[in-house]
Amino acid sequence: MPIFDFSCRKCANKFEALVRKQTPTCPKCGSEDLEKLISLPVVKSETTRQRIATENTKSVKVQAAEREYTQRQYEKNHED
Repeated sequence: MPIFDFSCRKCANKFEALVRKQTPTCPKCGSEDLEKLISLPVVKSETTRQRIATENTKSVKVQAAEREYTQRQYEKNHED
């Protein structure tokens, strides 16, 4: 069961999907109007590892800030 890259023509979401017997759908909008993309091999080197680590660190910081903001909004709107 191969994993393929897809781009949704309806909402432009790009994602990977494990293709089984049924046609995959976009996880964002549920559309089946998908374009199969060409997957490129990943070359691993110290530079790519560093870049991925940097991107992951940024992503974790953004998610933490979003969680903190959401918690503040919840507390603000649910004062007992």
